[in-house]
Amino acid sequence: MYPKTRGLALSASFAVLLGMFSLVSIPIPFDLIPITLQILGVFLIAALLGPYYGTLSCLIYLMFGAVGLPVFHSGTSGIPIILGPTGGYLVSFPIATLVGGSISQRVAKTRKMDLMRVAAGFAISLVIIYSLGTVWLMEYLNLTLVQAVLLGVVPFIGLDVLKAVVAAPIAVRLRSTRYDLPVNRISKVTNSIPAEQTPSE
Repeated sequence: MYPKTRGLALSASFAVLLGMFSLVSIPIPFDLIPITLQILGVFLIAALLGPYYGTLSCLIYLMFGAVGLPVFHSGTSGIPIILGPTGGYLVSFPIATLVGGSISQRVAKTRKMDLMRVAAGFAISLVIIYSLGTVWLMEYLNLTLVQAVLLGVVPFIGLDVLKAVVAAPIAVRLRSTRYDLPVNRISKVTNSIPAEQTPSE
């Protein structure tokens, strides 16, 4: 079992990191949704913390914003943001991390295999984020599916794929070198890790 104190500390720390990524916000003309680094943060959380602590981290992040800390895009906060037109993306983060983290939670024997596993987790996470965000936009703004996709997916998909390309090697590197991460947990927590669990080239 992974130490709960360490897991909670990591979850809170990555929630703060996600909030910092959210502050990087670039408005798009004629679009309600700005460009941020939030999804990059979600990718790293899923790949490094796994489904349990990753989901907890995203829930902590939402709690931070709900109580008034400026951790949402452009330094915004509050429940109205969560319930607003972009709320579907925010609500999707814990779900995307749960599913994506479940796919990539086991570190593979080689870095190549681990990269493929992490990439698969990223892809599924992104599909979940886009799906919930699009449905939310449709309901909130009374849009058709095509209109919602043009508003909430098309302007961002290229950049989000680029974020995945950036995040994947970082995640794989940390997964293979930082044995104190939840994705590297073993049955008994020790100060070392068996050699056969170390991903190789």
